[in-house]
Amino acid sequence: MERYEDTVGAGEAPTVATGGRATGAGRLTADAIAGVPAQGSGRGAAELLAGRLAAAGPQEADELFTAAFGLYGARHLGGALPEGSKAGAELSWWHGPTVHHPAGLRPREGARRGALPARRGAPAADGRRGRHRKPEHAPGGTPEEIAVERRTAARLLAAQPLVTADGPHGAGFPLIVRHAGWLTERFATVLGYPLTVGARYARLHKAPLPGRAPALVAGAAWTPESYAALVLALAALAEHRPAGLELPGVRQQLVEWQVLTATGQPDPELARALAPLPAPAPVGPALAVRRRLAETPVVLLDELTPEQRQWLQGRLEPEAELFADFLGLEAEVRAEGVALLDPADELTDLALPGTGTLAQAALLLAVRLVEELRPLSGEAAPPAVLIPDALIDGALGDVTDEYGLRAGWRRDYLADLTAFRRDALDLLHRMQLIAPAGRAWLLRAPAARYAPEAELPQPPGSGRHSRPLVVG
Repeated sequence: MERYEDTVGAGEAPTVATGGRATGAGRLTADAIAGVPAQGSGRGAAELLAGRLAAAGPQEADELFTAAFGLYGARHLGGALPEGSKAGAELSWWHGPTVHHPAGLRPREGARRGALPARRGAPAADGRRGRHRKPEHAPGGTPEEIAVERRTAARLLAAQPLVTADGPHGAGFPLIVRHAGWLTERFATVLGYPLTVGARYARLHKAPLPGRAPALVAGAAWTPESYAALVLALAALAEHRPAGLELPGVRQQLVEWQVLTATGQPDPELARALAPLPAPAPVGPALAVRRRLAETPVVLLDELTPEQRQWLQGRLEPEAELFADFLGLEAEVRAEGVALLDPADELTDLALPGTGTLAQAALLLAVRLVEELRPLSGEAAPPAVLIPDALIDGALGDVTDEYGLRAGWRRDYLADLTAFRRDALDLLHRMQLIAPAGRAWLLRAPAARYAPEAELPQPPGSGRHSRPLVVG
């Protein structure tokens, strides 16, 4: 795993912390909290952030909290290509090999938001199938065993930026402690993420990522006011002061983080470790692109700056090797860009393909859109094509009629196709298979990896509910 040392750009790794307290914890910078200036640490900084959160709109508050705390999971497309069907940068996603299966409805074991599903097709580090379990062999085994342990620990932190010894992922905590030095260096050098490892917790500080919501307890209605209250409560507990825990979700979240015990006993050290770190200086193309590769489903070349695009196109092979060694991800390289895939379908906070009405319908909708809009072989293959609005309604009507009742889809969605359309498009957007274009949508080339392989051109408007496309 040391053979990719030369892939790291010089001078891009920030200062990191490996002790029980994050360096500069509690200080806020313009980059770290999207415009709140640094004003020292402790209560004053928390009050600045809380004030900004309370004054924000709901979506802005989501983004601000996520940018400040970086507590979000990685997100990757599921469905690795079969062996022997790989292709490289000379082939478009529109016309390349696919992972299509009409089942589109085939269940994925344990797939749900925030979960680390049981690994399929490959044993865990201890030979059992499961998620990030602690190997039973003695530490300091063979180089291969050490590499597996390090990769397992790195994957756990990428999926769960906060791991506590007694928390739901505590089985992997001893691995993090055992390899803390290596993990700290790798995350800092490869991604520019500081890692703080204490006696009973490990906290990875991820950089702000647009479009990612914070991973907080489900069921609580997180409002700008409750975000602000959570920030103030966290700062108070870090300083051994009484904390306001009245707003919905605040106490529950602090217990979930184990900053508070069920009986209300605080852990000031963990509260300090959870506070935002100062944002590092602006990063070069290496860190900027690697973060997108590690955290997002797909990176299209046309979305990168010229410097980032040039860097990635010149580094495809070594970067693929780096992420295979570091996080066990496989690079799918196409003319339009790169997607890092997890063969175990674990390392994602959203599952696509996945179980449930929304995931099944969204993927089938994407397949129908690709069949209608995919450029013909020999034509220019753009990174995205415009979706006629009527085609979305027609395709969704088709898949609902064909699969809805037979697959037992949710009755509320079957009765309200407007809500069904909105939520299915939102999932495809979050998985980066479509993108907004004003009030319309663009279908992105990676969506074609789930459709049948291109053979004969599909006539437009062939769906039962589709209207003919009119060229004005």
